[in-house]
Amino acid sequence: MPHHWDRREDTRLKLAHFRRHKRKVVKKVPGKSVTYPYHKPEENHPPGKDTTKRISNVIGKAVNYAKSAKPKKPLPYIPTITNYTKLWWVPNVVVAHEKEGIEAVHIATGRTVCKLHLLEGGLHADINGDGVLDHVQVVGANGAEQTVVSGSMEVLRPCWAVATSGVPVREQLFNASICRHSPFNLFQHGEFSRGFGHTFDATSLEVATPILIPRNDGHRHRKGSHGDVIFLTNRGEVTSYSPGLHGHGALWNWQILTGATWSNLPSPAGMMEAGTVVPTLKAFPLRVHDSQELILAAGDQEAVVLSPGGSLLTTIDLPAPPTHALVSEDFSNDGLTDLIFVTSSGVYGFVQTRQPGALFFSTLVGCLIIVMGVLFVSQYLNSTKGKPRATYGQW
Repeated sequence: MPHHWDRREDTRLKLAHFRRHKRKVVKKVPGKSVTYPYHKPEENHPPGKDTTKRISNVIGKAVNYAKSAKPKKPLPYIPTITNYTKLWWVPNVVVAHEKEGIEAVHIATGRTVCKLHLLEGGLHADINGDGVLDHVQVVGANGAEQTVVSGSMEVLRPCWAVATSGVPVREQLFNASICRHSPFNLFQHGEFSRGFGHTFDATSLEVATPILIPRNDGHRHRKGSHGDVIFLTNRGEVTSYSPGLHGHGALWNWQILTGATWSNLPSPAGMMEAGTVVPTLKAFPLRVHDSQELILAAGDQEAVVLSPGGSLLTTIDLPAPPTHALVSEDFSNDGLTDLIFVTSSGVYGFVQTRQPGALFFSTLVGCLIIVMGVLFVSQYLNSTKGKPRATYGQW
């Protein structure tokens, strides 16, 4: 999680570790322990042995030394995934994100461990952190007539997002506007919006699949759950909502107008042209193993990087309209995330580079602060030594 599938490029495979839940309590036998090759061996304290007596300790050490002289069989090799400091977990399944949903396949046997059927389109994630899978749906003008909110008979309207909870759907969490914001989401749709300062052409509206940006609220949540939901329209509007109180409703965080715009004009025959622009809205870290994620939004001519708080960090001019979603990977092997653009004219790679000038300036400022501190302390000590001390005589 999160899961979304809109086109074949969204199909992906991930390694994971599944554990079988214990359904009954096993009575432990004193002195008996199970040791795995990737676990730390437990200490064995046989019953009836008094560890406080020296004679028994000497005899026990001699027995252990005699046992250690026997040749030991090498432990079988187990492939592990580490975080460069300690043993992390052993992958035993491959999780496939497909059009039909999510499927976990056992690596050793190839059998399907479990499979979850999910509706195509939208974002599937636990957005409010209650442990129940949610579904966020949003459509443009080309899909509003035939798209129905999952679990209800309500038809999705352009410029509106609907979030439901549960598989199958149990309840509706919120519905909110993703277009130009007004207080309390009033006058955002239909005839009312035309009379309050702006015109809204719903026929040309296109949207990208929403994403989830994890947010720390002081509580412990599962990885990839509980955060802000980010939306993007073809007019460059990036909107952020967070779950409301007790996981119901939505709180509007911010909205920013960017240059990540695009337009897919229909052909006279009613079909889309061959060079369809594929927008990008995804979360990515600046560094490979960084837990803090930023927002990447791209249109047909420009891509922007936003902070989770809605601040514009940088803009990137695209060489050509992208025909696939942008790929964020470290292909230069320097620990920094790079970007790959796939267009009809070629494949372009943008490398993230460090700025040595900023590091040099920071080091110089730090050295100046240290020198000023040393001078201040030395002058203070010299001034106290130079002052004559008052002598008190006898009266």
